[in-house]
Amino acid sequence: MDFQRARTEEQITHRQKEIINACDALYGKSNFDSVTIKDISELTSFTRSAIYNYYKTKEEIFLDLMQQEYMDWYIEVKVKFEDTESMTKEEFCRFLTESLVKREKMLRLLSIHLTAIENNCRIEKLVDFKKNAAVVFKIFYMGIDKFFPDTPIRVKKAFRSEFFIYIFGIYPFTHLSKKQKTAMKEAHVIFNTMSFRRLCFHGMCLLAANLVEKEPE
Repeated sequence: MDFQRARTEEQITHRQKEIINACDALYGKSNFDSVTIKDISELTSFTRSAIYNYYKTKEEIFLDLMQQEYMDWYIEVKVKFEDTESMTKEEFCRFLTESLVKREKMLRLLSIHLTAIENNCRIEKLVDFKKNAAVVFKIFYMGIDKFFPDTPIRVKKAFRSEFFIYIFGIYPFTHLSKKQKTAMKEAHVIFNTMSFRRLCFHGMCLLAANLVEKEPE
């Protein structure tokens, strides 16, 4: 297969998109550990060695996939927050819950983000990711300011931090693998798995307890 290295930004972006899409397709049918750069190359128009011109590790590909999912979620949240005049705490938590329920792939990636993914990425890739992801935190804080303006700043900051910590860890507890379920059963451990929607909404309402709703006009 003849391979011509991309020279323009547009060509580079196109190649990276092709790699990310291949990774996405494989991840949709398997798990993080099962996906390899060799497998990814077989779904692209170029070789495995050519992929290394754009990504040094598979984790860097997953980082870009996660950024793509993160930005899609950001757009949904941004539109909702900008188009909505007011929200109660329950409405706020319900919207965020439903926005996350639709994004299983993002939640899967977030659950391994700080361990499996970030630890094997170049620092410059991590810096770019964190700069781009910062808009998510900004729009989230904007929403808290807009809908709960009378809330003390320390409470707003605490809710924002606790919210992201919560969604980073909730997915694995609501989506046990067959092996994990078998181990629980054989160890005689009682573990009742709640639905993601129910647990997410319940936890979010607890986190939002100290937010101060606007007084009715």
